[in-house]
Amino acid sequence: MKVTVIELLNYEEWISGLGTDREWKVQTVQHRLYSELQKAVSEHGGFLVPMTFHHMLIIANGINQEAHNKIYDTMKSISPVPFRASSATGKTLVNAEREAFRRLKTLNAWQTSFIEDDGSRLVAAHFDIDSYLRRLESGTIVEAMAQVNELIKSVNMVSKEVEGVSAYLGGDNVVLFAGEDSLEKLENLELESVKIGIGVAVNARESLKLAAEALAFIRKFRGKHVKVIKAP
Repeated sequence: MKVTVIELLNYEEWISGLGTDREWKVQTVQHRLYSELQKAVSEHGGFLVPMTFHHMLIIANGINQEAHNKIYDTMKSISPVPFRASSATGKTLVNAEREAFRRLKTLNAWQTSFIEDDGSRLVAAHFDIDSYLRRLESGTIVEAMAQVNELIKSVNMVSKEVEGVSAYLGGDNVVLFAGEDSLEKLENLELESVKIGIGVAVNARESLKLAAEALAFIRKFRGKHVKVIKAP
C-alpha cells in the first residue's frame, strides 16, 4: 500500500494575514487546491483525500516518481504557501501514512521524498444509503445530512479496524480505501439500509470505477447489499 502526504507550510500565518473577513477566501483557495490537485492525481490513477486541507493524502498505489513530480508542479502553480511531500509504503494504508508523515518531518519547504510501489492491490468500498433521495423528499436537508453523518461515523469505525482511509464524497456517498486483506470483513458488513460496492484493482481510480460498477449491479438486481468486482 502506498500513500503520499502533502503538507502546506506556514498555513496558519497565511490565514491570519487575510484579516478577519477571511473564511470565504480560505474556503475558495482550499477548494481550488483540492479541485486542481484531484484532477492531476486522477490522471495518474490516484485519488486525493483532502483531510484537513493543511494536510492532504494521495492514495498513491501505482503512481511513479515522474507522475508525482507532475502533481507537485500543479501544486506549485496554485498553492499560496510552500509545501513539502513524502510517499511511503506499508502493510496497511495507516502504516504507510505513518511512515510517510515521519519522513515528511525531515524535509524542508519544497522538498519531496519518493518510494517505489510495493505491488499491492487496493480495495475501494463505496457506501451508499438506500433510497436517499426519496428520504430527502419526505424530510429536510438537515435531517438527511444527519443520516449521512451517521454513515460517516460507521465507516470511520470500520476504517479504524482495517487501518484504512475513508472520505466523504458528497451526497450520501462515503468511500473507504484499504488493503486487499480487509476484503472478507468488508464483504460481511451489515449496515442497515446501506449498499456497499467494492472494487479491487492496482490503483485508486480503477478501484473506484469497479466499486461504482458494483453499486450499479446492486441497484439493478436488488439482491445482496454488497457486491465485489475485482480487476483481472
